[in-house]
Amino acid sequence: MQIALLIFCFLTIAGAFAGWRKSPLYSVKTTFKLGGAFLLIIAVVAGATYAIVNSSLSRSPVAEVIASLAAAMALACGASIFIVRITDAHVAALPPSARLVSFNRHKIYRWIWRLVMFLLINAVAALVLPSSLQWLPVGLGAFVLFMCGPMLSIAYMMARRNDRGMSTVIASPWAHWQYSPENWAEWAENQRAWEIAQEGPWSWKGVLGFTFLCAALFALGALFTGGSLEENAIIVGGLTGFVILLALVAYWFKCTNFDRRYRRLLAASPETWLGDEGIFCNGAYTPWTLSGRYLLKANAAMDQPARLVFVFESFNGSSSREITQRVLIPDGSIAELPTLQQKLNAHCPTAIVNLHST
Repeated sequence: MQIALLIFCFLTIAGAFAGWRKSPLYSVKTTFKLGGAFLLIIAVVAGATYAIVNSSLSRSPVAEVIASLAAAMALACGASIFIVRITDAHVAALPPSARLVSFNRHKIYRWIWRLVMFLLINAVAALVLPSSLQWLPVGLGAFVLFMCGPMLSIAYMMARRNDRGMSTVIASPWAHWQYSPENWAEWAENQRAWEIAQEGPWSWKGVLGFTFLCAALFALGALFTGGSLEENAIIVGGLTGFVILLALVAYWFKCTNFDRRYRRLLAASPETWLGDEGIFCNGAYTPWTLSGRYLLKANAAMDQPARLVFVFESFNGSSSREITQRVLIPDGSIAELPTLQQKLNAHCPTAIVNLHST
């Protein structure tokens, strides 16, 4: 377990550094700070591992596993927040008249509430189920907490920063575009059609391969539990079934995603804000520059409906992908494009910006 903890931490740090190296915010000075943070994290991991192995917890395999998982989750949360505070040191300074919005944090609040409810359901199940089956809700709750806890902690930190940036943009925008209900409904239809055209097919082959890999890993882990063949079969079957359930849920989300996004866009505020910190459009706020996401290119398309197209590079772990934001240009606003071109060139010098109307 301790070796797995070390491997997890090293992979987390390596993935974060790979994304940082490609970021426009990269600098040698900040990289040295990251090196110091890396050494500190190694020291903390070594200290936590030594404390767990040499304490009375080592006499009980269950207690040792619980302590190791708790340490891994705490370390993942702390390391992620620590690294973000170094790589994304800039926090928007709110003007005195600005009101801090909670638009992005509300999304995280919903997921935190769902996690709490899920854990409560598992706790109640562990109390009412026979002792021979209590391991199932306890293990499931611990697994979900271990996976979601660090992600939610860093998500809340970034959401708070995005709320400050969004508040600054609203208080002092480069441009503020508003749309009529009719134009917004037409735009929502156009956006939905574009998203459907961009979406790739669902790969059942990849899902089956991933499920088989998980089942093999579960079976390998069961060899070290010391349980009987029947107990191990129940454990492996239950965990594999959970993975299959997650795959089916993901497939359902993919099939219904376009309709959900369409309804959200229709319900979103029919306006666009562009400013120093980022852009709020289509009911979502995106900063111009973060270590893990930054503006890659921007251009203007004048065929109907006239629109701006922003492409952001998003880095997650060891992979990256491009995220496209399309913005409807309202009638009479094309004259603002040269000013937006100058502003974006100044704030995003590494991005390829061409907003000249053609």
